[in-house]
Amino acid sequence: MKISIVIPVFNEAAGIELLIQRLAKVTAQLSSHTWEIVFVDDGSNDDTVDTITKYRHLFHGPLTIVEFSRNFGHQPALLAGLQQSSGDIIFCIDADLQDPPELFGAMLEKQAEGFDVVYAVRKTRTESWPKRWAYKLFYRLQAYLTEIPLPVDAGDFGLVTRRVAEIMIHSADKDLFLRGLRGWSGFRQTGYEYDRPARAVGQAKYSFVKLLRLALSGLFGFSSLPLKFATGIGMISVGGCMIYGIYALIEKLFLGSTPAGWTSTVLLILFLGGTQLLSIGILGEYIGRVYKQLQSRPLFVVKKTTALE
Repeated sequence: MKISIVIPVFNEAAGIELLIQRLAKVTAQLSSHTWEIVFVDDGSNDDTVDTITKYRHLFHGPLTIVEFSRNFGHQPALLAGLQQSSGDIIFCIDADLQDPPELFGAMLEKQAEGFDVVYAVRKTRTESWPKRWAYKLFYRLQAYLTEIPLPVDAGDFGLVTRRVAEIMIHSADKDLFLRGLRGWSGFRQTGYEYDRPARAVGQAKYSFVKLLRLALSGLFGFSSLPLKFATGIGMISVGGCMIYGIYALIEKLFLGSTPAGWTSTVLLILFLGGTQLLSIGILGEYIGRVYKQLQSRPLFVVKKTTALE
């Protein structure tokens, strides 16, 4: 069986040697399969590509480097890797070794039981507690709001069979959330729990803004509940206005310090302004995605593809 390993990289030169060494060791232990590696360079401005070429000899098998013309993001890089891969099974991992390649064997055993998707579930994490709680909240909120079953605490790390990969590749989504597409595809899926280690070297490339964008892509791309949520928020606003209205009336009737017309004006502004702005914001998220979809621009531009045999 041929197996592909898809690895998006962005300024990861410092950790490439260790990554390839560990991949080589794992794939040598699983020598009954044929292995290939597909690196997708997401517009790195360090020596990532040269470093991959330098240590390519450590891995005994086909290795391909796909270079983007600029930084397009982690999800487009994963998609490009899936498109370039030719394996019957495809592993998606990150280059920072927080996705341990040593789990490949256990995941393949799971897949042999008849599963088309084996996703890694993060039992523990090493990030700061605010980040851990933010992740925990996001995954549970996503699981509650999305209209398809998505696993909790599972990222992109895992394996998919070729037929699932083809579904992900041919999706027309412009706001990519590949783990969502993976879950949406159906078929038999299972998780494999592991303790997520810290980065081997370097710093995380996902800023708070990028994480927020990814979270919004998952939420708005796989659920229409936020549209209905606006109604609920409107009702809460009405309740809040009623409570504040009681306070304003008490102040007007008993304290006598309220200017004429002030109470009704403030209540009207709070009620209409709060509900309208929130509703417009939710609609704007969906309309923005429709606009991007209609533009039909490619998700990435490949500058160069190098096959190192």
